[in-house]
Amino acid sequence: MRVARKELLATNAQMGWMSAAPALGYLFATVWARQMDGKAKMPFVFWTWLCSRGLFLFTPFLATRSLFIFLVCIIPIIFSISTPAYVAIMKDIYPDALRGRLMSYVRMGVYIMTLITSLCVGRLLDNGLPWQAVFSVGGFFGVLTAFAFKQIPLPPPPIQTIPAVSTREFFYDTLQILRRNMGFRLFLFSVFVSGFGNIISATLIPLQQVDYFHVSNTDVANLQNISSVATIIGFGFWGSFMDKRGSLAAVLLAISFNLIVPAIYVFTHDMHWLYVASAAMGLAISGIELAYVNTILMFAEEGKASQYQALHSSFFGIRGTIAPQCAIPLLSIVGMRASFAIALVILFFGAILQAVAMRDYRAEEASD
Repeated sequence: MRVARKELLATNAQMGWMSAAPALGYLFATVWARQMDGKAKMPFVFWTWLCSRGLFLFTPFLATRSLFIFLVCIIPIIFSISTPAYVAIMKDIYPDALRGRLMSYVRMGVYIMTLITSLCVGRLLDNGLPWQAVFSVGGFFGVLTAFAFKQIPLPPPPIQTIPAVSTREFFYDTLQILRRNMGFRLFLFSVFVSGFGNIISATLIPLQQVDYFHVSNTDVANLQNISSVATIIGFGFWGSFMDKRGSLAAVLLAISFNLIVPAIYVFTHDMHWLYVASAAMGLAISGIELAYVNTILMFAEEGKASQYQALHSSFFGIRGTIAPQCAIPLLSIVGMRASFAIALVILFFGAILQAVAMRDYRAEEASD
C-alpha cells in the first residue's frame, strides 16, 4: 500500500480496490467449498498457494502502475480459493482440545519471520533497493511455502457412507446453516458489523500515514515490527485464553482491542501514537486469526467445517468489498478524522452485538 501510494501515486479509488481485493475472492467461498466437497483438500491449498504467491515473481516485469494494482488485487483473489480446504485440514490435523495453542505456535513463527524481514527490508528500500526485487524474493519464498505445506501428513479420508448431493442441494444446505444454527448466525452478524468498521479504518490508515504523516519505508517497517511483536505476544496469550475461556470470549476481547486503532487515528497529531495503534492492531489480529477459525470449528457440524467456513468467508467477502468503496466517498464528504470516527462507532456497535451474541449463546447452551 505504501509503494502504491508513495512511489506509484495510486489514486484514492485504486487504493480502495487494493483494500477490497482480499475480500473479493471470498464472495465465491461457497463455490470453492462445493468444488472441494468430497475431494482431497491438499491440492486446493497447494495449487492456489503456488499460483497466488508465485505471481510476485513477476513484479520485476511490471511496467505500469495499473499492472501493479492489478497484480496486487488478483493475488488475494486466487489465494482465497484455498480457505475452505485449509480450515478443513486444520480440523483434521489438530486435536480439538489443543487446536488453539497449536495454531498460536504456528502463527508466532510466522510473525517472528515477519519481524525479522521488516527490520531488514524497510531500511534496504530506503537505501535504494528496488521494491520489485523485494516482492520477487518474497514470491520465491511464497512458492516454497506451498511445497512445504504439501508435506504435512493427513489422516485417510473417511469412507463415504452417504450419496453425494447435487450442487443445488449443497448450496441450499449451506444457506440452511443460518436458519438452524442460531449461535453461528449471531456470531456472523456481530462479526459482519465490527468487520465493516475495521475495514473502513484499514482502508484509510495507509492514506493518512502517507498523506498526513509522510511515513518512509523505514517508518512502515517500524510500525510493522511493533505490530509483529504485539502479535507474537498475543499468540502466546490467545491460545491459552481460548482453551480456558472459549473462542467467543476471545472474539469479543480481540474486537475491543481493535477499537483502539481508529480512536488513535481520530485524535492523534503525533507520529508516536501510531506505534500504540500498531501494537493494538497486532494484539487484535492475533486474537481474531485464532478466534474466528476456532469459533467456526466449534459451531460446525461433523463433516461440514468447509461449509461453515465458506459462509463466514462469503460474509467477509461482502463486507470487504463494500466497506472500502464506502470509505473513499466518506473521506471526500466528511474528511479523514471524521471518517475514522464513523469507523470507530461501527466497530463499537459490533462489539456490543458480539457481547449480546455471546450471552444469548451461553444462555441457550445452559438451557440445553
